[in-house]
Amino acid sequence: MPRPRRHFPVAVLSALLAAWLAIPVAPAGAAGPTGKTALTLTLSQREKGPSARNLSLSEKESGPWDAASCRLEARLFADAAGGRLHEFSALDAALVAGGIDSPDSLRRYQQKAAALVDQLRSSATLGGTPRQQVEAVFEFLHERVLYGGYDLAYSDLRRVLDDGRFNCVSATVLMNYLAGQLGLDCRGLEMPGHAMTRVRLADGALDIETTCPHWFSLRNDFRQSAIATKTIGAAAGGDRSKAREVSPVQMAAMIYYNRGVDLLNEKRFAEAARANAKAVRLDPHNATARGNLLATLNNWAIDLANSQHFAEAVDLLRRGLAMDRKFEPFAQNYVHVHRQWVEQLCRQSRFEEASNVLSRAQAEMPGRDYLRRAQDEVRGRWAKAIAAAAKSRPVLEMPSGKE
Repeated sequence: MPRPRRHFPVAVLSALLAAWLAIPVAPAGAAGPTGKTALTLTLSQREKGPSARNLSLSEKESGPWDAASCRLEARLFADAAGGRLHEFSALDAALVAGGIDSPDSLRRYQQKAAALVDQLRSSATLGGTPRQQVEAVFEFLHERVLYGGYDLAYSDLRRVLDDGRFNCVSATVLMNYLAGQLGLDCRGLEMPGHAMTRVRLADGALDIETTCPHWFSLRNDFRQSAIATKTIGAAAGGDRSKAREVSPVQMAAMIYYNRGVDLLNEKRFAEAARANAKAVRLDPHNATARGNLLATLNNWAIDLANSQHFAEAVDLLRRGLAMDRKFEPFAQNYVHVHRQWVEQLCRQSRFEEASNVLSRAQAEMPGRDYLRRAQDEVRGRWAKAIAAAAKSRPVLEMPSGKE
């Protein structure tokens, strides 16, 4: 799927969501549940970064996937353990989720954001009602901060504050930060594929499309509603009935799983798994983050199998099944990888090893027809190989006794 420029998807395609709901998703021409074709799951496309070497399981395993990678991140996870922040601000959490790993770097961007608040306070546009103040904050945000235009890859607030480019998540975080510093009650608003700001006012909630610089002018002119829909894109205009208010902790989780999408597109599977696992850690009820994690493990296993690292691929699928036994792509690919593995072992005349591999697989996943049939096929091929070797063995003549 081409990367949309004026739509605002946050994480995954509907195909991935369907897969998370245990509906098999396969490319055109793929086999059914026999496992003859690997079942690869697709995430929303982003521009790929530089290629990166895929890490093996042995290289990436230093603890749980959701373990903190630095002391600053460990402090964030401890602070967010109850679902609310105490030590960290919402801005701090978003910066750490975006990749900041040192207090000095965090302090530098805190100061940069605080300078924006000072500029906002000193502007002459903050008079009037709270609703007018919200509009003034929004206009300041797009004039002074989000001046670089929309870019799907800009979830990291460091890049946003440095370059002025943004996506729906980063724009929402910064809108909430600036408005919150003025005492306005702001929340994140998440729906499938998108994020927005919700401001609670005395006369009701005001939902703001933070990615559209002309949102208020278009919103205030009902006659231009069609233009607004075109400007903000179909994804943003999705089913608002599925929208949920999200806390600063959950907004940080959205940044983590956006990182996971980018990393998976670069085939940096271990890092993608970590990013998505951290998103689930911060927001256990986020179906998109969980779906991304399962898809990452699934696609990583396929990549390992295609590189003939069959044992590692099976181990990864085994871990995935332990995480979600009902995720059908894991079961299908478990069979598919064993088919590849056993075929390679038989071609190398390693029949005993192939039989042992299948015995373990049958014990772990009983009831799969292929695993049962394959054991008989391996034994038959083994017997034929022994018979062929015996037939081709040269006949030794008895010595005549003469010199």
